[in-house]
Amino acid sequence: MASAESAYSAAVSAAYGADVKDHLKSALEHLQRAAEQGHRGAQTELAGLVGNFRLSGEITRGKALPTGTWERLRAAVDLAGWLSFPAGRALCQQPRIAMVKRFLSPGLCDWLIEQAQPHLQRAQTFALDDGKAADDGARTNTAAEFLPGRIDTLLSFVRARIAGFTGMSTGLLETSQVLHYSAGELFAPHYDFLDIRQPGLARQVTEHGQRVLTLLIYLNEGYEDGETYFPKLQRGFKGRKGDALVFWNVTPDGAPDPLTLHMGSAPTRGEKWLFSQWIRMR
Repeated sequence: MASAESAYSAAVSAAYGADVKDHLKSALEHLQRAAEQGHRGAQTELAGLVGNFRLSGEITRGKALPTGTWERLRAAVDLAGWLSFPAGRALCQQPRIAMVKRFLSPGLCDWLIEQAQPHLQRAQTFALDDGKAADDGARTNTAAEFLPGRIDTLLSFVRARIAGFTGMSTGLLETSQVLHYSAGELFAPHYDFLDIRQPGLARQVTEHGQRVLTLLIYLNEGYEDGETYFPKLQRGFKGRKGDALVFWNVTPDGAPDPLTLHMGSAPTRGEKWLFSQWIRMR
């Protein structure tokens, strides 16, 4: 099993930093090798990467499959599809906001929720004085960060897809998060760009760059209200399951854009799940 774990770790490592198709192809080769050696996670993720989440669930529940299954699944992964994107639709020109329909499949949305659920904690923000994560009362929702040890190949392929869509390197993507809002929970009006007049946030920008772009993927439906609302625009946006909302936090010349003030409005019934990805740039 040690060699299976090594092959799986190599698959995740290759995919997590992938910006090009060849890196994802290498990740799939490692993933196939791990699956053939009996690594259950590799087996379920190979099924997920081809979009067969029914089979992925059966494998999780203990279904055994012939060894040749894993080669066939690897060959069936549509790398070109992972790195091609539906056209976005501009919702606002100033600030720049767009919606991308069906950015992720429903099955993949469910997978991300399932992976996040065991790790939900009170959502935090950066403290103004030292830039460290802290509770400040602005967020009453919960969040799960995909920290090392929680990263799998499916998440890595999602990040590669986001990087390709935005034209950014995966190295500019912050740690991905899944956000959860129960009825009445919210994220009060805030900016995603970091105000360099605050010492802690200035340190963040110096060390890691400015948060220039935000991408939110709606992972579920069936809740009431809960829009992503921009008070200065007096407009709110809400996608269907799998849709992505994308907005620049800075103007075209790189200055923080005050019109991007926004909030995660509280659902009044049901629960809301979002995938959140901030992207930095120096």
